[in-house]
Amino acid sequence: MLPTTRTPRAELKTRFVRDGAVQVPEMPSATRILIVDHDRRVGVALNFMLDARGFDEVRVVRSAARAFAVAERFKPGLVFLDLELPDLESISVAQQLRRDARQRSLRLIALTGHAEHAMREEARVAGFERFLTKPVVQEELDKILGKMAQATT
Repeated sequence: MLPTTRTPRAELKTRFVRDGAVQVPEMPSATRILIVDHDRRVGVALNFMLDARGFDEVRVVRSAARAFAVAERFKPGLVFLDLELPDLESISVAQQLRRDARQRSLRLIALTGHAEHAMREEARVAGFERFLTKPVVQEELDKILGKMAQATT
């Protein structure tokens, strides 16, 4: 069998970005991303979109309990959090994650199935900076990441 040579994944991503296919500013404070959504398909799709944009430190969980356990070890800078988790109210999850992240800044993006979710104002008060409607569309994700990157500069 002949050995095959594969281009390393990081090199492919660099080439993809360098060729101008991606215009999303870099977000150094959010290199680690946690996705919390009870729907496995949403987590997989969002992970795939983030990976295509060069974010390779992404973890996906489907419950609040797993979110706390993973966040403690992984220490994400950015969390995409479903507003309709079945096991615990998302506002409580956001507050707990923020409390546990005292030493670093933690940025929150709400994932919602409704463009005008009833909990929007409560979510803003809890610290959510942006809202992303499911199903997630790459262009909307890029816009949000771009706005958040601009806010950090």
